[in-house]
Amino acid sequence: MTDAPRKKRIRRTAEERLAELDRKKQEILARQQEQLAKLEEQKRRLTQTPALRKERLEKQKRLYRALAILAPQWDERQVIAAVEKCLSEDAEALASRGDQLLAEHGKARRGRKPKNG
Repeated sequence: MTDAPRKKRIRRTAEERLAELDRKKQEILARQQEQLAKLEEQKRRLTQTPALRKERLEKQKRLYRALAILAPQWDERQVIAAVEKCLSEDAEALASRGDQLLAEHGKARRGRKPKNG
């Protein structure tokens, strides 16, 4: 017979076992949330048709063109601060004025684009 020491069984209290179960539950919930986020991202990508993406990009270009004309010296921080100040204003009035300004300043220039190079 060998004289190897026996490994003693460590008994855990009920609180320790409950804490481990809670930890396992949190890990499982975290993995589920990650999987759900991945599924939502796939769903979002599938719902974005090329036509909608093109329309969104065009609106974004119009916004940048209008900003460059109305406030060429402003940077992103100043634009965000101006938006924050306008949050207390009437949304309908701002929307109608925004449509008017986009119609004036957001259109692309007609004609050929110069080659870079």
